Amino acid sequence: MLEVEELAPNVHRVTVMGAIQYADAEKFIAFDKERITSEKGGNVLFDLTSMADFTFSAVSDQMLHIPSLLKFIYSLDRVAIISDEGWLRSAARLESVLLPGVEYQVYDDDEADAALAWVTEEVDDPHLDAFSEMDVGDPSIAAFQLAGRLDSAESERGIAMVEARLKDPDCSSLMMVIKSWHGFEAELLFEFGLMRSKMSLIDEIDRYAIVGGPDWLRGTAQMMGALIKPEIRAFELEDLDEAVTWLSP
Repeated sequence: MLEVEELAPNVHRVTVMGAIQYADAEKFIAFDKERITSEKGGNVLFDLTSMADFTFSAVSDQMLHIPSLLKFIYSLDRVAIISDEGWLRSAARLESVLLPGVEYQVYDDDEADAALAWVTEEVDDPHLDAFSEMDVGDPSIAAFQLAGRLDSAESERGIAMVEARLKDPDCSSLMMVIKSWHGFEAELLFEFGLMRSKMSLIDEIDRYAIVGGPDWLRGTAQMMGALIKPEIRAFELEDLDEAVTWLSP
């Protein structure tokens, strides 16, 4: 089933529940043709968290409408996609690369509030507040939490927060708690300014704990601990208290 809901003038939410049938595809085509005819553009939030599958007829018969669909997408100002399926999020990010000029953001299902705030233009930064400070009851520990996806703007904001915290002469340890990992924007791999900032921060601390996150990230952290100045240890998310104890002087 497919539902189209107006959230605000020129802002719509398209929700897909269960399998996409031929009638659902027809409803969406009618919606995009109406938006093109009105020449109003606008923003659209696609909620695919409850999508199960799609039928062949729903896809094959709509191939003729691809030019219209592309015209509709290019008429939009902001496009947000929410999905709990990794392959759908990856496909959406690939599509965003192939559609230059479209402001296109992808969110996990636990980022629905952030997606809604961005598509309704309550905020300008699509991944604002993915990075936040934590209070672990020990002023010697600079503790931060990551919950969401990092883009360039949010990475810069996060580094500025860490830099400000480490200016305290009594602060000698850093802890990063990765509550939910949704990756980072590909362009961050080429942000050498950010990389230099991160390396300069590392020189300011004695111990660095990474709590949570994917296995590969914790493994990389352990390997880096043998190559750079501070001691680095990785902990499972449920071992947060153990990490705090290890960091405390």
